Amino acid sequence: MEKLGIIAGAGELPVLLARAAAVHNRKPVVIQITKSDAQRFAGIAHEIHTYGVGQIQKIARTLLNSGVKEVVIIGKVEKNILLRPFQIDTTTIKILVQNRREKPAAIVNAALTYLESVGLTILPQDQYLGNLLPQPGVLTTRQPTASQQADIKLGITTARQIANMDIGQTVVVKNQIILAIEAIEGTDATIKRGGGLGRKGVVVAKASAENHDFRIDVPTVGMQTLAMLHQVRADVLAVEARRTFVMDAEALTQQADQWKIAIVAVE
Repeated sequence: MEKLGIIAGAGELPVLLARAAAVHNRKPVVIQITKSDAQRFAGIAHEIHTYGVGQIQKIARTLLNSGVKEVVIIGKVEKNILLRPFQIDTTTIKILVQNRREKPAAIVNAALTYLESVGLTILPQDQYLGNLLPQPGVLTTRQPTASQQADIKLGITTARQIANMDIGQTVVVKNQIILAIEAIEGTDATIKRGGGLGRKGVVVAKASAENHDFRIDVPTVGMQTLAMLHQVRADVLAVEARRTFVMDAEALTQQADQWKIAIVAVE
């Protein structure tokens, strides 16, 4: 069995990937780069190592020494970590200095370039998780109204535009008015802010950039996202078909129907 390196952030996705890799006869070698519990990989991972997100050289060396050739980087790492002091090695310092005036995406791309330069191939996050990507259509029994369809179109179009500018991926809309656009605060905070402004009946749209790099991120929605929509009394969640991870889709759509929230996957 060939090994698969998994550089794991927080959340359930790294665990799902490790399980899927094992099904495909790949031995998961996990590098944890957050404070998540390593026990989540118990009985799944072939090896588990823990490093800080800034220890790129050590991460690469460990993967190579373990016989890893292909790597998936997956899981949540907060963007604002770049604004806080953290443990870094000389390779990371060099990357940060060379890209000190660039956006976070450029720094991440430089890190990927380094990993590739030492002989590691970076695979897209959906390599073994294609079952999480929805086909186009309404995923719930509940259907959006005609006015909500118009808000979905505006929301997805705007979300793609801000994603193209590397600002964020989430937009909150109501009655053709943009209420909130995601920046560094994240999806949940954006939904809360937009829902507070629009009150009941907002539409939440999430989309990625036209040239989005699925090696470092696949937009993801799940029960936590849905709970936030319910909290602000939103009516619709719109995502991109075949470009968004929908976590535990069956349970999610059942709960959405109970809460009277439509979930739509847009082409």
